[in-house]
Amino acid sequence: MNPSRTEGKKDQMTGNIKETMGGMMGNKSMESEGQTQRGEGNVQEKAANVTGYMQGLGKQVSGTMKDTYNSLTGNTSGEAGGKAEQKTGEAQKKWNA
Repeated sequence: MNPSRTEGKKDQMTGNIKETMGGMMGNKSMESEGQTQRGEGNVQEKAANVTGYMQGLGKQVSGTMKDTYNSLTGNTSGEAGGKAEQKTGEAQKKWNA
């Protein structure tokens, strides 16, 4: 399963509603089910953040390597592409931190 931040948030919200409703109605089963679903949503969101962060790190490293190689060989357009990839990776890491 691919972790999804959106699905994680959905499970958190749905679980919170079930937990609240179960507590209000005295339905321990529903309350417990909501707690479990909310917890699963938290885990899925964190897994999506880690996955996104690692993808960003990969782009950052790849861009740095391309930038360095192209700088050494005098390929200025390749150097610019490497810098762009590096900045994209940095932004993705920041978003997922």
